[in-house]
Amino acid sequence: MVDENIGKKWGDTTFGGFKYPTGRDVGWKTGARWLEGKRKDDGAEGLWRIGDKLYDLSKWIRNHPGGSEWLTLTEGTDITEAFEAHHITLLAEKLLPNFYIRDAVTPRSSPLTFKPDGFYRKFKGRVREALKDVDIHTSARSTNLIADFLFIVTLALCVKAAIAPSWLMIVASGIFLTWTAIVGHNFLHQRDTFRMYYMDLSLMSSREWRIMHILSHHLYTNTIIDLEITIHEPIFYLLPRKDKSLITRYFSWIYFPLVYCIIYFLHAIRRVYSIFWEFGGPELRDAVPLLIPTLMCLVAPPSSALVTYLKIMVVASFHFGVAGLHAAHQHPEIYHDGDVRRKDMDFGLAQVDTVRDRLEIEASTFLVLTNFGSHTLHHLLPTIDHTYLHLCQPAFEQTCKEFGVSTETWPIWKMWWGFFKQLENIQPNKIESTR
Repeated sequence: MVDENIGKKWGDTTFGGFKYPTGRDVGWKTGARWLEGKRKDDGAEGLWRIGDKLYDLSKWIRNHPGGSEWLTLTEGTDITEAFEAHHITLLAEKLLPNFYIRDAVTPRSSPLTFKPDGFYRKFKGRVREALKDVDIHTSARSTNLIADFLFIVTLALCVKAAIAPSWLMIVASGIFLTWTAIVGHNFLHQRDTFRMYYMDLSLMSSREWRIMHILSHHLYTNTIIDLEITIHEPIFYLLPRKDKSLITRYFSWIYFPLVYCIIYFLHAIRRVYSIFWEFGGPELRDAVPLLIPTLMCLVAPPSSALVTYLKIMVVASFHFGVAGLHAAHQHPEIYHDGDVRRKDMDFGLAQVDTVRDRLEIEASTFLVLTNFGSHTLHHLLPTIDHTYLHLCQPAFEQTCKEFGVSTETWPIWKMWWGFFKQLENIQPNKIESTR
C-alpha cells in the first residue's frame, strides 16, 4: 500500500496543483501501473475525460484515425493534454460533442490550461496556417527513406558482425540499431505504421514507450507524473529533493556508463513482465526483438552469434543512454518539479520551460531524427513529422516573442554536464523557472 503522505516528506509539487500520483513511489514501475494510478486519480469514472467533461469513446475506438491503441490504453483517464497536443486541426474538437455523457464531479488532477488566448492555443492556430498545404497526418517521404535505410543497414551490419565479429562491426551495429530505434520512436507519435515497430528492435516495447514516453513524459515533462523521471529512481534522482544520497549526487559520473549499458536489458525484463502479467499475452510486435538474433544465428553458430548480439546490445544501450538522458531536459536552469513555477499554467509554456534544444543537433535533418532533435517543437507538436517542424519555427518564434519566451539554443556540452549538475541539485529554484 502506498503511503499517501509520502509526497509531503520531501515537499509537494509547486507546479500549481498536480495531485500526488497514486503509485508514484512503488518500487517496480511500468506503463500499465502508471495508467492504473491515473484511473484512480483522474475522476474519469471509467470513461474518457477532457477538461471537466466525460465522454464515451468506446464506439469510436475502431474508427480512430490515429489507431485504436490510443483509446484502449487511456480508457478511464483524463486525456485533456493528449487530446490537445495530438490534434492540430479542429476536426476532433468538432466531433467531440457527439460522445458527451456528463460533466465530471471532481476537479482535474492536472493544473495545465488551454485558454483560447494562451500560448499553446495561439501557437497551434499559427501552426495550422503554416502547415495548411502539408499532409500532416502522414510522415514525410524523406523521413521514411531515412528510417528504412537505417533499418536495412542495421540488419546488414548485425549479420556481418555475426559472420566476422570485430569491435568495429559491433560498435557500428550498435550505433545504427539505436539510430533506428530513435527514428522509430518518432513514428509512435503518429498514426499507426509498421515503421513504429523499429523501436522494438532495441528490446524496448513500442506499447510501453507510448505510455511511458508519449502519454507521461511528453505531457507532464519533468514533473512527479513524468514516468521517465521516476523510473530511474533510485539510481538517478533528477528532481531537486533534499534526501538524495551522496552516492547519487556525486558518484553518478562514475557508475553511469554501467547503467547506460544495461538500459535495454532492463526494458526487456520490464517488457516480459508486462506482456504476461499486465497486458494478457504477447502481440506480433513482441516478436520483433527476435528478428536480429535470429538472422545472426542463421549465418553463424548460435553460441557465437548470440554472444556477438549481446555485445551489440550493450553498445546500443550505452548509445541510447547518452542520446536520450542528455538530450534536452536535465539541467539546473531548466524547470523541474519542486522549482517555483511561472503563474501562467498554460500547457505550451510548461513545455518550453522544461526543454532546451542543442545547437549542433539542429544542423541537419538526419541528426534531428537520430538524436531527439528539434525537441521543443517536438514536445509542442508531437504528431508532426520532424521534417515539417522547420515550417513551424516562424510561428514558434512569433508566439515566443509575444509571451516573452527565449528561443535560445544550448551547446551539447552544456546539456551533457547539466545532467550531472541536476543529479547533484537538492535545492529547488526559488525564483520562477522560466525559459
